[in-house]
Amino acid sequence: MEETIKLTVRAVIPPRDLGLRKLMREYTAYKKVLIPKIKQAVRRVIKDKSIRVYAQQKWMVDKKLSEYLKNLPFHPMPFHNQSVWIEDKDGKFWIHFKTKEGEAICYLHVPLKYHSLIEQACGEGNPTLGQVELVEDKKYGWVNCHICLRLPKPKSYEPKGWVGVDVGWNKLATSILATTNPHLTFSNPTFHGKQFKTRIIQLRYLLKQYARKGKAWKKWDFRLKNTIKYAVGTVAKEIVSKAKRLKAGVAMEILTFKSTTKGYIIPRYKLMIAVKTLCEREGVPFKLVPAQYTSITCPKCGYADDENRNNERFKCLKCGYKADADIVGAMNIALKALDGTADEAVNGMGLAPMPKTLRLYAERGGHVASPLRAMTDDPL
Repeated sequence: MEETIKLTVRAVIPPRDLGLRKLMREYTAYKKVLIPKIKQAVRRVIKDKSIRVYAQQKWMVDKKLSEYLKNLPFHPMPFHNQSVWIEDKDGKFWIHFKTKEGEAICYLHVPLKYHSLIEQACGEGNPTLGQVELVEDKKYGWVNCHICLRLPKPKSYEPKGWVGVDVGWNKLATSILATTNPHLTFSNPTFHGKQFKTRIIQLRYLLKQYARKGKAWKKWDFRLKNTIKYAVGTVAKEIVSKAKRLKAGVAMEILTFKSTTKGYIIPRYKLMIAVKTLCEREGVPFKLVPAQYTSITCPKCGYADDENRNNERFKCLKCGYKADADIVGAMNIALKALDGTADEAVNGMGLAPMPKTLRLYAERGGHVASPLRAMTDDPL
């Protein structure tokens, strides 16, 4: 069976569409009739004294169901793929819904960048089309249509190197390319998300100040979450596009519970999942490597010491190699990916394990291959 990936495309139905009238009658019945009756039925069962169980058990059931039912009116209205299909007619898309009053045909406005994907899901009974969800925009009258597509998973190519990605305190994310042809070389160092760092710090400060004074802090919380979400998506796209352009794989750290919950500028786990998902969609190899000692190990001589790193700068106490601390972390992550030290159960794809002599030493002579001159300069 062919492996597939799920992709959600957001389209809209115009508010003056003729087929929307029939569709909205069923949407209103779902929101105004079905959901309230479900709430009443659940409350009736919870309050029934003939059901003899411990009060704590009833309270837990009541708590869980009440939380779900409270948010149920805000949930989208789902349509199974057997109740909906998309038609491509003269370059325009029309979506057909099966309702109790008959078939509702609505014009579907799809962003241009998703036209090629929607064309693959056109036709009645097409297995590419998954579930469709409707969400009403009460402010402007549009109906948002979230279409789930099941697309074939692209095959990953054989990487020429690995792009190590380090999520740090000082920068949102840092990436660098490591290759071993003919000897170990580092190139293309990049700092991602520079434009978001100041904005996120400012929003966190404003949120803290407004929350202390008891003022309207929810709007700042909303802006902060949206900014972080946008920053994660932008950084993930930059990393994957860089790896695809260089025909390389992406290597990131295996996150522990402590590293996942630390107060970084952007959530590390969300960034890792975003990069992994994009790699699967684009056919880019992805690998997770152990995170131990990546920030305090010298990529030139391999000496590890806590004193090597001093905040934003890295200086090896043994060989004197100097570089930016986040760049060094990304270099060590890329080295571990080249060395094949990642757990194969986590890895799943990418380069085969490589002999240690090939990784550390050049083919001619026995000296350690030094990084590029651009990374030894004091300012980066």
